[in-house]
Amino acid sequence: MTLVFLDTNILLWSFAGGPDFREAINEVLPGCDIRIASCVLEELEMLGTPDAKSATELCQDIMVINLGIGGVDNILLEAARRGAVVATNDRELIERILENHGRVLRPRGGYKLELLPAE
Repeated sequence: MTLVFLDTNILLWSFAGGPDFREAINEVLPGCDIRIASCVLEELEMLGTPDAKSATELCQDIMVINLGIGGVDNILLEAARRGAVVATNDRELIERILENHGRVLRPRGGYKLELLPAE
């Protein structure tokens, strides 16, 4: 089963005109196991915007994993190095993950996600 970790911007994507991130992820990787790092929820709390609060509520049924202390990008990069797919729209993080031979789900065309590198 494919493990997918969410970045903060994917959680907010649903509130910026994108689809429900869970549906978009399951369209590309059916039956995957979606997880969220505790540091991503902390980042949403720090943002404190109405969209961030709503995104946090959407995550209530997603398993939260404490991946350690550090910046969100570094923690997600390490998850990718260990075989997880990271769902993000952060260009720099995408480049770092791909350089380390990881896989990324990123928004394409506003309403869909694409898996990189392509299988």
